Amino acid sequence: MANIARDITKFSSKKAIDELFKKARRVIAHPGLHILIAPKTAEFGRILIIASRKTGNAPERNKIRRRLKSIFYEERLYEKGLDCIVIVKKDGIAIPFAGLKDLLLKAFPLS
Repeated sequence: MANIARDITKFSSKKAIDELFKKARRVIAHPGLHILIAPKTAEFGRILIIASRKTGNAPERNKIRRRLKSIFYEERLYEKGLDCIVIVKKDGIAIPFAGLKDLLLKAFPLS
């Protein structure tokens, strides 16, 4: 499990992502983002962050990706046994870090 911080966002192929979407269920429907959860497909949970060009310019998209990945890693959500998909909408760029953290933590069941 070395370098888990780098591997929590890696998916092997488009087929793996398609399978993830088939198993995923939406748990949070916020105007700024949607969070879907599915059973893990690797030895640890991973996060897939989707932010299209419509959400903002490249620095804004990269910032929200970094924030979500940081929350996922620091809160050790990869240990929960679930994969997470976050679809960022245009209003999602304006959500502060604390708001993102609250939304992501609400999506995962207590264990």
